[in-house]
Amino acid sequence: MRGGCRLFLLLLLALLRGLCHGREPAPGAVTCGSVLKLLNTRHSVRLHSHEVKYGSGSGQQSVTGVEASDDANSYWRIRGKSDGSCQRGTPVKCGQAIRLTHVNTGKNLHTHHFPSPLSNNQ
Repeated sequence: MRGGCRLFLLLLLALLRGLCHGREPAPGAVTCGSVLKLLNTRHSVRLHSHEVKYGSGSGQQSVTGVEASDDANSYWRIRGKSDGSCQRGTPVKCGQAIRLTHVNTGKNLHTHHFPSPLSNNQ
């Protein structure tokens, strides 16, 4: 899935921007501490990770997309920066920095400029 993680992040940003477009949070706004699944509607896959690490020495988990809607490894928690700026239940504001933490492994989603050993993409 070329650029899959980047597309998922763009979709999440669009979702957050659409839900918090005014000064007051919209009904149904995404909140800090929420657990959700991210669906790439173009490819009908959900952002997925599990406790399989790359063998290249980085020790990072693989992140892929899966079609199964009932996959338990597709849950991600919305968290703020490590400074505690995102209190549970507080609506996420437009432009607010957030982290996505994989529920089952506790690892944060991130991107970098090194190619994946599986897809040779970032």
